[in-house]
Amino acid sequence: MAGLAGGYSLVGFLKKDAYNYIDKQRREQIVDGDAESAIAYLEGKAEADPMLMARYNLTDDRTTIFGFGLVLDETIASYTWLLKSLLEVMCQKMPSVVVTDGDEAMREAVRVVFPRATHRLCGWHFEKNVTSNVKDAALRARFNRWLYADIAVNEFLTEWSQAVEEFSLQDSLWANQVFGKKEMWANAYLRDKFCAGIRTTSRCEGINSVAKNFLQSKHGMLELVQNLELMVRDYRNNELLVQFRSIDSVPVMTTSLESLERCAASVYTHAIFGDVRNEIVGVASVNLVRLQRSLTTKIYTMDEYGQPGREIVVLYDKNMGRMKCGCNFWNKYGYPCKHMFFVMKHEHLPNIPNRLVLKRWTKNAKALEAYEEKIDVGADQACLLHHGALHSACHWLFFLGSQKYDLFQMAMKGIRNLCAHLEGYVATEDNVFSTKGDGVIRDPVAVRTKGAPKSRNCRGRKRRCTECRNPGHTKRRYPRKKTSHGMEMEDGCTTGFDSDALEEIKMFNHMEEVS
Repeated sequence: MAGLAGGYSLVGFLKKDAYNYIDKQRREQIVDGDAESAIAYLEGKAEADPMLMARYNLTDDRTTIFGFGLVLDETIASYTWLLKSLLEVMCQKMPSVVVTDGDEAMREAVRVVFPRATHRLCGWHFEKNVTSNVKDAALRARFNRWLYADIAVNEFLTEWSQAVEEFSLQDSLWANQVFGKKEMWANAYLRDKFCAGIRTTSRCEGINSVAKNFLQSKHGMLELVQNLELMVRDYRNNELLVQFRSIDSVPVMTTSLESLERCAASVYTHAIFGDVRNEIVGVASVNLVRLQRSLTTKIYTMDEYGQPGREIVVLYDKNMGRMKCGCNFWNKYGYPCKHMFFVMKHEHLPNIPNRLVLKRWTKNAKALEAYEEKIDVGADQACLLHHGALHSACHWLFFLGSQKYDLFQMAMKGIRNLCAHLEGYVATEDNVFSTKGDGVIRDPVAVRTKGAPKSRNCRGRKRRCTECRNPGHTKRRYPRKKTSHGMEMEDGCTTGFDSDALEEIKMFNHMEEVS
């Protein structure tokens, strides 16, 4: 501002005045209370957008607000209400898989609201739990295998029984609890579940990291929901840029199956295409064992290099365009595996069959119209954006209207007529909108979270003096006091002299006084 005005003395106000003005505007926005203003803001958004819903409930002493997953506490009741509200927004369409960090309250809420969903524990949190409770490296390696290896349920149960005998886990409470939740972490029970490649909560952690750029601890609830809206707009803009690159750029073909690779590049997004190309490259390690026919279906039996005894069967029906692999890779990730690409190579297929292309991984999964921004005119940020856009659009009007006097009069008349027309619309809308009832929603009471306490509340080691090893001071800040001989001695510290040396110092000081 000082640069635009030509110097600090020409701005007309101080930096403190600017902060006072901003604080005044913030207080005027929440004159009826922070929670009341936040709910009014969200309900205004819901009135403007029919696809947006605002839900909240009231208790005797606190408020629970839903909009961006904001809850009062981390209890079963709060999580249950949150998931039910999410289910309402999703038109009662339940998810097939839910991934959490293993919180007991969240686990119970998922069981109640989504009884048919597969509840999967975060792989990273489970590994951390194993590392904290298992000291034997061999047993930790077993857990890593059970967590990620593609094995059958019977094989897992056999290996678990062997591990119980080998490492004496019969009386281990932790091991028994982990085994009781085996359906939530062991890959043998999850290998057939479509998880879209998600096995950890890292995406949630990533969103939390991005949210820190938009949120501060001093923000109120109204500022929180407004800034989260800015974060969503930033996310959508980044997604639009990635979508543009996927549609308008073609990656370099690097495999020998160029037609299949080119088809995958034209269908899938760039992120998924990288994984699909790895499967195309993996065709080189697949060997054909035998080929059989059953009516219109071909039965391919194959194995992989380095695993001669492990046969995999792929069924292919050319007439129906169907293909099914025994490794269940497509059911789990949603794109063809290397065994399917081997069959495509053997059948000389130029393109990937349509039945094997999952729409959610394609470039046209989301229309470009979905990225159009819908800005609430009542928001301060939107008013500033609209003001700037109108100001820029009027520059050409100013130029034309200033050329001649008759053009100037025409421009002024048109501006006045347009302003009077818009003022009529604004006055009508102000009369339509009505305020909420007399009841005011009070602000919630702050509660402690389940996470680790902040460092300032933890009593760590006190810094000790390097000379005397006592706490409360340092070597350079001794608590000094006067002695009877006029010396400054350290309180609570040794001076570094023995008794004979001290006597000599006293004698020397006495001789100085006599002389």
